[in-house]
Amino acid sequence: MFYSILRLFVRLGLMWYAPRLKARNLRLARYTYPTIIIANHPNSFLDALVIAAYVPAKICFLARGDIFKHPVANVVLRSLYMLPVYKRNDDEDFAVKNDFTFDECMRRLAAGQHVLIFPEGRSRNLWELQPFMNGGLISLLERSYRVDLPLQIQTYTLNYNSFRHVPKAMELEALPPLDTTEYINDHKVQTADIIRDVRNNLREAVVESPWIAELALSKDNRFWRILAKIGYYTQFWFYRVWRDYVKKKTDGTIFYDSLLFSVLLFSYPLFVLLCSGLIGQFAGFFGGLFVFIFLPTTAYAMARYQQAVTETETNIPKQNSWNRTTGSNENMEDSE
Repeated sequence: MFYSILRLFVRLGLMWYAPRLKARNLRLARYTYPTIIIANHPNSFLDALVIAAYVPAKICFLARGDIFKHPVANVVLRSLYMLPVYKRNDDEDFAVKNDFTFDECMRRLAAGQHVLIFPEGRSRNLWELQPFMNGGLISLLERSYRVDLPLQIQTYTLNYNSFRHVPKAMELEALPPLDTTEYINDHKVQTADIIRDVRNNLREAVVESPWIAELALSKDNRFWRILAKIGYYTQFWFYRVWRDYVKKKTDGTIFYDSLLFSVLLFSYPLFVLLCSGLIGQFAGFFGGLFVFIFLPTTAYAMARYQQAVTETETNIPKQNSWNRTTGSNENMEDSE
């Protein structure tokens, strides 16, 4: 129940943050067997949230292990269905800890759940497919064969108009699933062949340039234009405050989009509830109800009416770390 509510919450949030999100060929993803989900990884945690919002089944995510080090973060992230994968420089006991993670993945797969892996391992805010880090995928494939658990591999591709502009345009596309039982030969699973085919399928499907967004609502549409203007003058300040704060905190890193979406996802509903409650105290129940409907409606109109900006600087990688930056971020301004 909690997972379904959380997935719906994220999907609703994406309607405001990415009103031009196109999901294609989702009917190909059937999830009739335990499944390893694989996708390219251009935009940090936002990639996992987008996939989770559109996958019609419960999934857990393999995430970078260093963010689990704080006890509170460890509890919160695991409650959000994330499991840590450690690199050699994250922890001296990385191999042992990863074994525990893969054992937990196998328990979940055996229970009919599904596991999301980004085989590129790290995100760089680039459109090009990066080299694979195969350790986690190989481990799960070999473990599943040893316990006679048939797995499918379901692949998705993600594309964005930009990693720094909001509102956002995205494309999520499902590719045909791959049956790993077809790769068993001489009493062992041919992991190299599986990874080769997965990589080739992704390489053929990934568009290595920014997604070109559809046109915004026509400026001749007076109704939406009025609502968008009202949304801009009443609420853009709220977005600007969070945008500037997140931009400062994530300068030069890959986390801008993910953190901004997460902050808005949880703070904006609280803002609407607070405003509705305050107005309701003075104008009564129907006054509060009007504000509760009016604010998100005009905010949505603002997002839909504004043209999504396609990024032009497409070959500048950013740090997959909170501790270092790669240079100036002076030009990273959202369209207004």
